[in-house]
Amino acid sequence: MKKLWAPVFCLISILGVQHLSAASPEKETWKETKARLAAEGWKQVSESVFERQRTETQIERLAYGREGIAWTIGELKGRLKSLQEEYQSHPSDDLAKVIDSLTTRIENARQELRAPADGISSMSEASSLSSMTETSTTGCSRCYSATTNAHPLTSSQGVGAVADATFSSGCSNTGYTYAFAYARATLNGTTTTKTQEDPRSGSNATSHATATVNGSVDCYSEAYASTESSALGISYSTTDINYSCPAIATPLSVTVSGTTYEYFAGTGCRSRTWTATPSGGTSPYTYQWYYNGAAVGTASTYTRSVCAASGSFQLRVVVTDSTGATAQSYHDVTVEVEPMCGQYAC
Repeated sequence: MKKLWAPVFCLISILGVQHLSAASPEKETWKETKARLAAEGWKQVSESVFERQRTETQIERLAYGREGIAWTIGELKGRLKSLQEEYQSHPSDDLAKVIDSLTTRIENARQELRAPADGISSMSEASSLSSMTETSTTGCSRCYSATTNAHPLTSSQGVGAVADATFSSGCSNTGYTYAFAYARATLNGTTTTKTQEDPRSGSNATSHATATVNGSVDCYSEAYASTESSALGISYSTTDINYSCPAIATPLSVTVSGTTYEYFAGTGCRSRTWTATPSGGTSPYTYQWYYNGAAVGTASTYTRSVCAASGSFQLRVVVTDSTGATAQSYHDVTVEVEPMCGQYAC
Protein backbone atom coordinates (compact mmCIF):
# COMPACT_ATOMS: atom_id res chain seq x y z
CA MET A 1 0.00 0.00 0.00
CA LYS A 2 1.33 3.43 -0.92
CA LYS A 3 2.17 5.84 1.87
CA LEU A 4 -0.49 8.49 2.30
CA TRP A 5 0.59 12.08 1.58
CA ALA A 6 -1.15 14.57 3.87
CA PRO A 7 -0.36 18.22 3.09
CA VAL A 8 -2.17 20.81 5.19
CA PHE A 9 -2.65 24.34 3.85
CA CYS A 10 -3.34 27.25 6.21
CA LEU A 11 -4.14 30.91 5.62
CA ILE A 12 -3.80 33.48 8.42
CA SER A 13 -5.65 36.79 8.10
CA ILE A 14 -6.30 39.87 10.21
CA LEU A 15 -9.80 40.08 11.56
CA GLY A 16 -11.92 42.67 9.81
CA VAL A 17 -9.84 42.97 6.60
CA GLN A 18 -12.28 43.46 3.73
CA HIS A 19 -10.03 44.45 0.85
CA LEU A 20 -6.38 44.17 -0.10
CA SER A 21 -4.84 46.50 -2.64
CA ALA A 22 -2.49 45.44 -5.44
CA ALA A 23 0.51 47.36 -4.15
CA SER A 24 4.01 46.28 -5.13
CA PRO A 25 4.73 44.40 -1.84
CA GLU A 26 1.77 42.19 -2.63
CA LYS A 27 3.08 41.59 -6.13
CA GLU A 28 6.40 40.58 -4.63
CA THR A 29 4.59 38.20 -2.27
CA TRP A 30 2.81 36.67 -5.25
CA LYS A 31 6.11 36.15 -7.02
CA GLU A 32 7.60 34.62 -3.91
CA THR A 33 4.59 32.34 -3.50
CA LYS A 34 4.88 31.06 -7.07
CA ALA A 35 8.59 30.44 -6.56
CA ARG A 36 7.90 28.48 -3.36
CA LEU A 37 5.22 26.37 -5.05
CA ALA A 38 7.55 25.66 -7.95
CA ALA A 39 10.26 24.55 -5.51
CA GLU A 40 7.72 22.17 -3.94
CA GLY A 41 6.98 20.57 -7.30
CA TRP A 42 3.84 22.48 -8.27
CA LYS A 43 3.32 23.44 -11.92
CA GLN A 44 1.23 26.44 -12.86
CA VAL A 45 -1.38 25.28 -15.37
CA SER A 46 -3.33 28.57 -15.53
CA GLU A 47 -3.30 31.98 -13.83
CA SER A 48 -4.55 30.71 -10.47
CA VAL A 49 -4.35 26.93 -10.82
CA PHE A 50 -1.45 24.67 -9.82
CA GLU A 51 -0.92 20.94 -10.23
CA ARG A 52 1.51 18.48 -8.68
CA GLN A 53 2.19 14.80 -9.46
CA ARG A 54 2.77 13.02 -6.15
CA THR A 55 3.14 9.49 -7.54
CA GLU A 56 2.65 7.85 -10.93
CA THR A 57 -1.11 7.75 -10.31
CA GLN A 58 -1.70 10.42 -7.65
CA ILE A 59 -2.31 14.06 -8.61
CA GLU A 60 -2.93 17.19 -6.50
CA ARG A 61 -4.62 20.36 -7.75
CA LEU A 62 -4.74 23.75 -6.06
CA ALA A 63 -6.95 26.54 -7.42
CA TYR A 64 -7.82 30.06 -6.29
CA GLY A 65 -10.44 32.67 -7.11
CA ARG A 66 -12.88 32.79 -9.99
CA GLU A 67 -10.30 31.37 -12.39
CA GLY A 68 -10.00 28.43 -10.02
CA ILE A 69 -13.77 27.92 -9.96
CA ALA A 70 -13.88 27.80 -13.76
CA TRP A 71 -11.03 25.30 -13.84
CA THR A 72 -12.64 23.18 -11.11
CA ILE A 73 -15.84 22.96 -13.16
CA GLY A 74 -13.84 21.48 -15.99
CA GLU A 75 -12.22 18.97 -13.61
CA LEU A 76 -15.62 17.93 -12.21
CA LYS A 77 -17.04 17.49 -15.72
CA GLY A 78 -14.14 15.17 -16.52
CA ARG A 79 -14.89 13.14 -13.39
CA LEU A 80 -18.57 13.02 -14.32
CA LYS A 81 -17.79 11.59 -17.75
CA SER A 82 -15.48 8.96 -16.24
CA LEU A 83 -18.09 7.89 -13.66
CA GLN A 84 -20.81 7.70 -16.32
CA GLU A 85 -18.61 5.39 -18.40
CA GLU A 86 -17.97 3.20 -15.35
CA TYR A 87 -21.71 3.11 -14.65
CA GLN A 88 -22.44 1.95 -18.19
CA SER A 89 -20.13 -1.04 -17.70
CA HIS A 90 -20.88 -1.75 -14.04
CA PRO A 91 -24.17 -0.10 -12.97
CA SER A 92 -25.07 0.22 -9.29
CA ASP A 93 -27.50 2.32 -7.25
CA ASP A 94 -24.68 3.81 -5.18
CA LEU A 95 -22.74 4.93 -8.24
CA ALA A 96 -25.91 6.41 -9.74
CA LYS A 97 -26.35 8.53 -6.58
CA VAL A 98 -22.76 9.76 -6.85
CA ILE A 99 -23.36 10.77 -10.48
CA ASP A 100 -26.53 12.66 -9.51
CA SER A 101 -24.80 14.53 -6.66
CA LEU A 102 -21.83 15.39 -8.91
CA THR A 103 -24.20 16.77 -11.55
CA THR A 104 -25.78 19.01 -8.90
CA ARG A 105 -22.37 20.09 -7.66
CA ILE A 106 -21.31 21.15 -11.16
CA GLU A 107 -24.47 23.22 -11.59
CA ASN A 108 -23.93 24.90 -8.21
CA ALA A 109 -20.36 25.78 -9.22
CA ARG A 110 -21.65 27.29 -12.47
CA GLN A 111 -24.10 29.45 -10.53
CA GLU A 112 -21.30 30.54 -8.21
CA LEU A 113 -19.18 31.51 -11.19
CA ARG A 114 -22.05 33.62 -12.61
CA ALA A 115 -22.54 35.42 -9.28
CA PRO A 116 -20.80 38.78 -8.59
CA ALA A 117 -17.16 38.46 -7.53
CA ASP A 118 -16.69 38.52 -3.76
CA GLY A 119 -13.90 37.72 -1.34
CA ILE A 120 -10.54 36.46 -2.58
CA SER A 121 -10.41 36.76 -6.35
CA SER A 122 -6.90 35.61 -7.14
CA MET A 123 -3.93 33.69 -5.84
CA SER A 124 -2.06 36.96 -5.28
CA GLU A 125 -4.64 38.11 -2.75
CA ALA A 126 -4.61 34.73 -1.05
CA SER A 127 -0.86 34.86 -0.65
CA SER A 128 -1.12 38.40 0.71
CA LEU A 129 -3.31 37.20 3.53
CA SER A 130 -0.57 35.03 4.91
CA SER A 131 2.04 37.76 4.49
CA MET A 132 0.16 40.15 6.78
CA THR A 133 0.13 37.96 9.89
CA GLU A 134 3.14 39.65 11.37
CA THR A 135 1.28 42.96 11.70
CA SER A 136 -1.32 41.68 14.19
CA THR A 137 -1.58 39.20 17.03
CA THR A 138 -5.38 38.95 16.78
CA GLY A 139 -5.71 36.74 13.75
CA CYS A 140 -7.55 33.57 12.80
CA SER A 141 -6.49 30.52 10.85
CA ARG A 142 -8.21 28.64 8.03
CA CYS A 143 -6.77 25.21 7.22
CA TYR A 144 -7.70 22.56 4.67
CA SER A 145 -6.29 19.23 3.52
CA ALA A 146 -7.13 16.14 1.49
CA THR A 147 -5.55 12.70 1.08
CA THR A 148 -6.24 9.78 -1.26
CA ASN A 149 -4.92 6.26 -1.66
CA ALA A 150 -6.05 3.68 -4.24
CA HIS A 151 -4.19 0.42 -3.78
CA PRO A 152 -4.11 -3.37 -4.18
CA LEU A 153 -4.88 -5.33 -1.03
CA THR A 154 -2.04 -6.99 0.83
CA SER A 155 -3.78 -9.75 2.81
CA SER A 156 -5.78 -11.14 -0.14
CA GLN A 157 -6.30 -10.44 -3.83
CA GLY A 158 -8.44 -7.38 -4.46
CA VAL A 159 -8.34 -3.59 -4.37
CA GLY A 160 -9.18 -0.79 -1.98
CA ALA A 161 -9.48 2.99 -1.84
CA VAL A 162 -9.60 5.53 0.96
CA ALA A 163 -10.16 9.29 0.83
CA ASP A 164 -10.18 12.01 3.51
CA ALA A 165 -10.77 15.75 3.44
CA THR A 166 -10.84 18.40 6.20
CA PHE A 167 -11.63 22.09 6.55
CA SER A 168 -11.41 24.25 9.67
CA SER A 169 -11.81 27.98 10.17
CA GLY A 170 -11.30 30.11 13.25
CA CYS A 171 -12.97 32.98 11.41
CA SER A 172 -16.35 31.21 11.03
CA ASN A 173 -15.79 30.88 7.30
CA THR A 174 -17.64 27.91 5.85
CA GLY A 175 -16.11 25.24 3.67
CA TYR A 176 -17.14 22.13 1.77
CA THR A 177 -15.33 18.79 2.05
CA TYR A 178 -15.88 15.72 -0.10
CA ALA A 179 -14.47 12.19 -0.06
CA PHE A 180 -15.15 9.47 -2.65
CA ALA A 181 -13.92 5.87 -2.76
CA TYR A 182 -14.68 3.25 -5.42
CA ALA A 183 -13.42 -0.32 -5.85
CA ARG A 184 -14.13 -3.00 -8.48
CA ALA A 185 -12.78 -6.53 -8.95
CA THR A 186 -13.85 -9.89 -10.44
CA LEU A 187 -13.64 -13.21 -8.59
CA ASN A 188 -14.67 -16.53 -10.14
CA GLY A 189 -16.50 -14.72 -12.95
CA THR A 190 -18.50 -12.43 -10.64
CA THR A 191 -17.74 -8.68 -10.61
CA THR A 192 -18.26 -6.77 -7.37
CA THR A 193 -18.22 -2.99 -6.93
CA LYS A 194 -18.33 -0.81 -3.84
CA THR A 195 -18.97 2.94 -3.79
CA GLN A 196 -18.90 5.40 -0.93
CA GLU A 197 -19.02 9.20 -0.78
CA ASP A 198 -19.14 11.63 2.14
CA PRO A 199 -19.99 15.30 1.49
CA ARG A 200 -19.79 17.70 4.45
CA SER A 201 -19.94 21.45 5.01
CA GLY A 202 -19.41 23.96 7.82
CA SER A 203 -16.69 25.92 9.57
CA ASN A 204 -15.25 22.58 10.75
CA ALA A 205 -15.92 19.73 8.32
CA THR A 206 -14.37 16.30 7.88
CA SER A 207 -15.16 13.76 5.13
CA HIS A 208 -14.09 10.12 4.95
CA ALA A 209 -14.82 7.36 2.41
CA THR A 210 -13.46 3.86 1.98
CA ALA A 211 -14.14 0.91 -0.34
CA THR A 212 -12.66 -2.59 -0.53
CA VAL A 213 -13.50 -5.61 -2.72
CA ASN A 214 -11.85 -8.98 -3.34
CA GLY A 215 -11.01 -10.28 -6.80
CA SER A 216 -8.25 -11.58 -9.00
CA VAL A 217 -8.93 -9.92 -12.38
CA ASP A 218 -10.40 -6.67 -13.78
CA CYS A 219 -9.26 -4.76 -10.69
CA TYR A 220 -9.79 -1.00 -10.42
CA SER A 221 -10.03 1.45 -7.55
CA GLU A 222 -10.25 5.23 -7.31
CA ALA A 223 -10.01 7.70 -4.43
CA TYR A 224 -10.93 11.38 -4.75
CA ALA A 225 -10.97 14.05 -2.05
CA SER A 226 -11.49 17.81 -2.21
CA THR A 227 -11.92 20.89 -0.05
CA GLU A 228 -13.54 24.12 -1.22
CA SER A 229 -14.48 27.45 0.32
CA SER A 230 -16.34 30.17 -1.54
CA ALA A 231 -15.56 32.59 1.28
CA LEU A 232 -11.84 32.04 0.84
CA GLY A 233 -11.92 31.41 -2.90
CA ILE A 234 -9.88 28.20 -2.62
CA SER A 235 -10.25 24.74 -4.07
CA TYR A 236 -7.91 21.83 -3.37
CA SER A 237 -8.33 18.28 -4.66
CA THR A 238 -6.34 15.10 -4.99
CA THR A 239 -6.98 11.92 -6.98
CA ASP A 240 -5.43 8.47 -6.94
CA ILE A 241 -6.23 5.43 -9.13
CA ASN A 242 -5.13 1.81 -9.20
CA TYR A 243 -5.55 -0.87 -11.88
CA SER A 244 -3.44 -3.56 -10.23
CA CYS A 245 -4.49 -6.84 -8.66
CA PRO A 246 -1.76 -7.80 -6.22
CA ALA A 247 0.60 -10.62 -7.02
CA ILE A 248 0.17 -13.63 -4.76
CA ALA A 249 2.82 -13.28 -2.09
CA THR A 250 3.57 -17.03 -1.93
CA PRO A 251 2.65 -19.83 -4.36
CA LEU A 252 0.05 -22.37 -3.33
CA SER A 253 1.35 -25.49 -1.60
CA VAL A 254 -0.12 -28.27 0.56
CA THR A 255 1.15 -30.77 3.11
CA VAL A 256 -0.51 -33.91 4.50
CA SER A 257 -0.29 -34.97 8.14
CA GLY A 258 -1.27 -38.40 9.46
CA THR A 259 0.06 -41.90 9.91
CA THR A 260 2.63 -43.29 7.48
CA TYR A 261 3.09 -46.71 9.12
CA GLU A 262 0.65 -49.26 10.53
CA TYR A 263 1.68 -52.58 12.12
CA PHE A 264 -0.69 -55.52 12.66
CA ALA A 265 0.02 -58.61 14.75
CA GLY A 266 -2.33 -60.77 12.79
CA THR A 267 -5.62 -59.63 11.27
CA GLY A 268 -7.65 -56.53 12.09
CA CYS A 269 -8.60 -52.98 11.03
CA ARG A 270 -8.39 -49.52 12.57
CA SER A 271 -9.72 -46.06 11.57
CA ARG A 272 -7.20 -43.40 10.59
CA THR A 273 -7.54 -39.74 9.50
CA TRP A 274 -5.23 -37.60 7.33
CA THR A 275 -5.34 -33.78 7.15
CA ALA A 276 -4.42 -31.51 4.24
CA THR A 277 -2.96 -28.12 5.19
CA PRO A 278 -2.66 -25.58 2.33
CA SER A 279 -0.55 -22.43 2.45
CA GLY A 280 -0.10 -19.49 0.09
CA GLY A 281 -2.45 -18.94 -2.80
CA THR A 282 -5.80 -17.26 -2.18
CA SER A 283 -8.49 -18.77 0.01
CA PRO A 284 -11.02 -20.34 0.00
CA TYR A 285 -9.63 -23.73 -1.01
CA THR A 286 -11.22 -26.90 -2.39
CA TYR A 287 -9.87 -30.44 -1.92
CA GLN A 288 -9.78 -33.75 -3.81
CA TRP A 289 -8.35 -36.90 -2.22
CA TYR A 290 -7.21 -40.03 -4.11
CA TYR A 291 -6.60 -43.55 -2.74
CA ASN A 292 -4.27 -45.52 -5.02
CA GLY A 293 -5.37 -43.21 -7.85
CA ALA A 294 -9.13 -43.44 -7.22
CA ALA A 295 -11.01 -40.27 -6.13
CA VAL A 296 -12.35 -40.80 -2.60
CA GLY A 297 -13.06 -37.50 -0.75
CA THR A 298 -13.45 -33.71 -1.04
CA ALA A 299 -13.01 -32.42 2.54
CA SER A 300 -9.87 -31.00 4.12
CA THR A 301 -9.53 -34.33 5.97
CA TYR A 302 -9.84 -37.92 4.80
CA THR A 303 -10.72 -40.89 7.00
CA ARG A 304 -10.65 -44.59 6.10
CA SER A 305 -10.31 -47.98 7.73
CA VAL A 306 -6.79 -49.40 7.45
CA CYS A 307 -6.75 -53.22 7.56
CA ALA A 308 -4.02 -55.80 7.73
CA ALA A 309 -5.40 -57.38 4.60
CA SER A 310 -5.42 -54.13 2.62
CA GLY A 311 -1.65 -53.81 2.33
CA SER A 312 0.34 -50.63 1.78
CA PHE A 313 -1.23 -47.79 -0.20
CA GLN A 314 -0.71 -44.24 -1.46
CA LEU A 315 -2.82 -41.13 -0.75
CA ARG A 316 -2.76 -38.00 -2.89
CA VAL A 317 -4.54 -34.70 -2.25
CA VAL A 318 -5.03 -31.90 -4.81
CA VAL A 319 -5.87 -28.42 -3.49
CA THR A 320 -7.34 -25.65 -5.68
CA ASP A 321 -7.52 -22.01 -4.54
CA SER A 322 -10.06 -19.34 -5.52
CA THR A 323 -7.98 -18.22 -8.52
CA GLY A 324 -7.81 -21.75 -9.97
CA ALA A 325 -4.21 -22.44 -8.96
CA THR A 326 -3.55 -26.05 -7.85
CA ALA A 327 -1.05 -27.88 -5.67
CA GLN A 328 -0.75 -31.54 -4.69
CA SER A 329 0.97 -33.76 -2.17
CA TYR A 330 1.60 -37.54 -2.05
CA HIS A 331 1.47 -39.51 1.20
CA ASP A 332 2.61 -43.14 1.32
CA VAL A 333 1.30 -45.44 4.07
CA THR A 334 3.14 -48.68 4.78
CA VAL A 335 1.12 -51.56 6.26
CA GLU A 336 3.14 -54.34 7.88
CA VAL A 337 1.64 -57.59 9.22
CA GLU A 338 3.40 -59.94 11.65
CA PRO A 339 3.89 -63.28 9.82
CA MET A 340 1.78 -66.26 10.94
CA CYS A 341 3.70 -69.05 12.72
CA GLY A 342 3.49 -72.57 11.39
CA GLN A 343 4.40 -75.93 13.02
CA TYR A 344 8.07 -75.73 11.99
CA ALA A 345 8.73 -71.97 11.56
CA CYS A 346 8.19 -68.66 13.32
